[in-house]
Amino acid sequence: MRAVLALGGNALQQSSDDGGVEGELRRARTSLAPLARLLAGREKLLLTHGNGPQVGHALLRAEAGLPETPERPLDHLVSDTQGGLGYLLERTVREIITTEGGKRDVMTMLAQVEVVPELGEPRKPIGPWYPLERRAELEKRNWVLATSEKGVRRLVASPEPQRVLELDIIRSLFENRVLCITAGGGGTPVVRDGDGWRGVEGVIDKDLVAGLLAQQLNATHLIIATDVEHVWVGPEREPLGVVTIGELRSHYEAGEFPDGSMGPKVHAALDFVRNGGQEAIISSTAKITAALAGEAGTRIVA
Repeated sequence: MRAVLALGGNALQQSSDDGGVEGELRRARTSLAPLARLLAGREKLLLTHGNGPQVGHALLRAEAGLPETPERPLDHLVSDTQGGLGYLLERTVREIITTEGGKRDVMTMLAQVEVVPELGEPRKPIGPWYPLERRAELEKRNWVLATSEKGVRRLVASPEPQRVLELDIIRSLFENRVLCITAGGGGTPVVRDGDGWRGVEGVIDKDLVAGLLAQQLNATHLIIATDVEHVWVGPEREPLGVVTIGELRSHYEAGEFPDGSMGPKVHAALDFVRNGGQEAIISSTAKITAALAGEAGTRIVA
């Protein structure tokens, strides 16, 4: 098996958690424990992860530091959380592998992801809700804001990933069975700038990057770990088990999967299998092992 495993943000932090490092470590251990055999095994495996709550906290810290500390651009905050969460996950994975008696090497690496220069409309919410009375102040920063009864919240673009700049290095690690933790939070979005690259104010969906990496690494499996055991459809929330790309696409085109939650996961799974992947799995971390054995989860096949 050649697999890309995409951990949801809930694997590291949930709404009831305090957001502290020790809490994230406990959550990571709990989430990854059911995957111990996969992590410690000999299968070629790459790990990506979400960073939504952590980017929100990074924005709050940056806000609190003004004007004494310089403002931090969003691409730098994404990179900061890539590194911090990668360190936390690498520690956790190494502990699990040692406990299982495994010998696999683990490495965390930042990823820059090329996106199209036309980033699209800002529609992805990030960071906290601010009081309505701060609207004028925040608009002076050229922020696009969403408004609700909770206040105002920043919206940023979520451009489609085109390629991962560090792909050749990632491929070498993958083929040598090093468990590479990379592209956290979708990676840092960059565009061409002359002979170099420039970071942009946007957040890439991590499931789309996981699917892109799975295709480029010729993976057999794309595994998307989330907080539910199945993909659900219809007013009765019917769980999907084994489903073909044709059937799942019909549900997708019917608007069954919201953009802000299950939509990108289904999109990534469909693209992966349509482009030659053997199987895409969407399930909870606790059920991934059973799903790989054909006993749980939503499994998308050609």
